[in-house]
Amino acid sequence: MPGNDDEFGLYCHGKAMEARERLTPVRQLILDTVPDVSEGRVHFYLVYYFGGGAVAKLHLDAKQQVNITFVTGEDLADPSKLLKGSSVVRTIKVTSDAFLEKHRSAIADLLGQSFTLISQRFEGSETFVTLRPDQPSP
Repeated sequence: MPGNDDEFGLYCHGKAMEARERLTPVRQLILDTVPDVSEGRVHFYLVYYFGGGAVAKLHLDAKQQVNITFVTGEDLADPSKLLKGSSVVRTIKVTSDAFLEKHRSAIADLLGQSFTLISQRFEGSETFVTLRPDQPSP
């Protein structure tokens, strides 16, 4: 189910076209970087998961900025200092197209690291649960 356009469409349903346009290139970077992930909706997020764990979560915050959240954030090497937060979970705020282009390589590296960690931690697990197609994104 990688790159499930139905899930993306359901997540974007009711959101402004500008929001979808901001989400699309970040989503594509995730799918290009970690093509073995699946995509599903969980709560307020589009979740990119492998086995039983979330590699990354993509969502719009209250200001309609695109965020990439890493559940494994605390364990990722981040020499570019893109990850924000003080808990285990860390987030990158993609504030503009220019920010995405400037940090594309560093973001891709973080996605790759997260995929490796999740692959190791949840090897053989297939227990991740996403929203049903009839459940709207909040």
